[in-house]
Amino acid sequence: MSLLLSSAALSLLAVIAVWLTGRQDPARSPLLTLGTLLTLLALPFLAFLPKFMVEVPVLVGSADPGSVTTTISWFAIAWVCGFLAFSLRLLADFTALNRWRGKSLDSNDPETDQILENCRQQLGLRHQVGVSLHPDAVSPSIAGLLRPVVYLPTNSVLWNEETLRMVLLHELGHVARRDLWTNLAAQVACLVYWFNPAVWWLRNRLMAQCEFACDAKVIEVGADPAHYATALCDVAEAGALPQAALAMAGRASLRDRVERVVCCKRSKGSLLVGAALILTITASLALSVVRLSPTPLALNEGPAEIGNAYPPEEIRLRLTANPFPAD
Repeated sequence: MSLLLSSAALSLLAVIAVWLTGRQDPARSPLLTLGTLLTLLALPFLAFLPKFMVEVPVLVGSADPGSVTTTISWFAIAWVCGFLAFSLRLLADFTALNRWRGKSLDSNDPETDQILENCRQQLGLRHQVGVSLHPDAVSPSIAGLLRPVVYLPTNSVLWNEETLRMVLLHELGHVARRDLWTNLAAQVACLVYWFNPAVWWLRNRLMAQCEFACDAKVIEVGADPAHYATALCDVAEAGALPQAALAMAGRASLRDRVERVVCCKRSKGSLLVGAALILTITASLALSVVRLSPTPLALNEGPAEIGNAYPPEEIRLRLTANPFPAD
């Protein structure tokens, strides 16, 4: 039960911190969001740290301790059922992704391969990435944790070189930032804390922040903001992709992305994000190592408890005392 309360408090604190740090620039706080989700995943392991007990006086009535144990048992059963259900859903997503990837065709276009190599060098990316055409894709996307592949719609053969270059830069930016692994970590966090809506919000927010960050990376390496905004609008028809894939036109508000690209908004610093991240991690450690030890103050004391609290002489004096000493 303490783990439940700790995760709820930490996720609520993280939602407030992410919202506050992302008001000026939505791409500013992906590290904070990711750090929070990773900390939530680490909470069960932090439970093994040495505990500091803090005594807190509480009023105790005639509550049955067995009822509390029964409540915890029912919650554990519900958590296991939800965990299994969402695990099957995650497995189904990866199965659908493999089936979806099986429909793709290798590009085999020397010009596309050359542009891909130039983009890879621009980003300083050492990881080898392939390019494939997919008949069902309506938006560029990337998938594959160990062997990432950029999937382009079949009409991409009609794109000009500049549009293709910006698309590949964006998708390779996901590989450089390890966003596919980030997406997996966020999915696992939602799997463990499936009952917590704040964790689902953090995951959706993180995926949007990854898109903003890749947009900023494309502009940083020299793409024209106006042309890139046009390319975003051209591929805005993001279709239904498996959850394990990242699409160029999905997971974030197109309007916000275009506005940020055209207005050239940039992060002014990471001091606030760093402070919020340190505060979040510190709070999680505090919630993990501090345990409240209730000191019961009984409300239903009987004669036996009263006899133990006062000596016999005091009880005799109180019983024989004149209640009206002025008479």
